[in-house]
Amino acid sequence: MKSKLLLFITVWLFVSCSRNDEPLPVAEYSYSYVNQCAVPSTIMFQNLSLHGKVFRWDFGDSTPPVYSKNPVHTYINEGIYKVTLTAYGNGGMHSEQKWVYVVRNPQIDFNVSDTAVYVGDTIYYTAQTLSGVLPSTWLWNFGDGTTSTLQNTFHVYSQPGIYDVSLTAVNACGSSFIEKKQLIKVNNVGNPPIADFVANSVNILAGQTVNFTDLSINSPTSWQWTFYGATPSSSTQQHPTNILYSTPGTYDVKLTVSNAYGSHTITKQGYIKVLQAGPTTCKIKRITIKQMPFPINPPFVNVYFKITDYNANVYLNGFNQILYNVNQYMLPVSFYINPPYTFPTMNKLYKIEFYDRKQMNDFLISYVEFNPSNYSQYPTLVTLNQNGMNVEIELLWQ
Repeated sequence: MKSKLLLFITVWLFVSCSRNDEPLPVAEYSYSYVNQCAVPSTIMFQNLSLHGKVFRWDFGDSTPPVYSKNPVHTYINEGIYKVTLTAYGNGGMHSEQKWVYVVRNPQIDFNVSDTAVYVGDTIYYTAQTLSGVLPSTWLWNFGDGTTSTLQNTFHVYSQPGIYDVSLTAVNACGSSFIEKKQLIKVNNVGNPPIADFVANSVNILAGQTVNFTDLSINSPTSWQWTFYGATPSSSTQQHPTNILYSTPGTYDVKLTVSNAYGSHTITKQGYIKVLQAGPTTCKIKRITIKQMPFPINPPFVNVYFKITDYNANVYLNGFNQILYNVNQYMLPVSFYINPPYTFPTMNKLYKIEFYDRKQMNDFLISYVEFNPSNYSQYPTLVTLNQNGMNVEIELLWQ
C-alpha cells in the first residue's frame, strides 16, 4: 500500500514539474467597431494574450470557431454576444470571455391597457422594442405634467381631459421618440358628455373627402353629426369618414353627443374651407418664335424644336416640323402641335430647345425653360424671354 502511494506522489511531482517548465497562457483581447451603431456590424478583435501559440475564437452567434490571431468578424443580427478567446500554449490553455453589443438606434412602440377611462382609473403602459437589444433608459410623458423612467409602468389621471402620451428610449447609439396624440380620454364619473371633434383636413379642394374624429369626453353613447354642404349631410357614427365636399365654399360642422346623464352640442362655424380644384394637366398646342439669334453667315437657319429636361430626356422631337431657310425678317414663325402634347409632370422644369439642321451635325441655337406649376392662373398664352429667345407658347389646361 505504501509503495503504491509513493508511486502516485512520484508521478504527480514529475507531471507538476513538467508543466511548470512552460508558463500558463493568459488569454486577453480588446475589440473595436468598424461601423458601430449599424446592423450588420463588423468588429476587429486585437489579441493581447501572453504565452499563447494557437488561438481559438468563438463569436457567440452560432458561426463556426475561427483559429486566428487578430480576426475580423461581421455580426448579421442585432444582439448581445459572448465572445470567447481560448489561448493554447506549451504550458496549457486559458480562456477569456467578454460581451459584445451589436446595436442601432432604438426601434420602439408602446401599448396601453385602455384609452377611455374615468378619473382615478389605472392605465398600464407597455413599451415595445422592435430590436434585439433593449434601450438603456426610458422616459414616459403622460401629457399631464407627470413622467416615468420605467420600461413598463402605470398611471392614474386626476383630471378629466384628452391627453397625448409619448415615449423616449435611449441607448449607446442614440434615441427614439414616439408620440400618440389625443390618445387618452379621461372622463368624469356621472357627468354628461362634452362634445368636441377634429377633421383630418380643414382646407381642401372641391371633390375631396374629409374624415372626422370624435374627441368628446365623459363617455358619450350616441353621436349626431351635421355636415353642411356635404354628402352625406349627417351621420350617427362616432368617427365618420369619406364626407364629400363637391362645391367650393366655407361650411359649418355640428356635433351633438349624449349619454345617460345628458347631451351637449358644439358647432364649429366656417370649419371646412373648400377651394375650386385647379387643372391637373397642361398641354402645349403651339410654339411661336418671335426673336432668336441668327448666325452671321449664312443669315438663316433650318429650325426645329425639342422638348427635353436637364437630364437629357427627350419628351417631344419636332424634327418633322422643320422650317427651312428662316431669317430674322420672317419672324414670327410657329410650330403647331397636333394633337396637343401633354407634359408628363406638372411640377417639373422642362426645356424647349431650338436646333439648326446641318448636313452633318445639328446645332443647338438656344432654349427656353418652362414649368407648368409656375402658373397659378392657367394662362392660354405664355411668353418666355430667355437666352436670347423670345418665344410664345399656347397652352391647354385640363
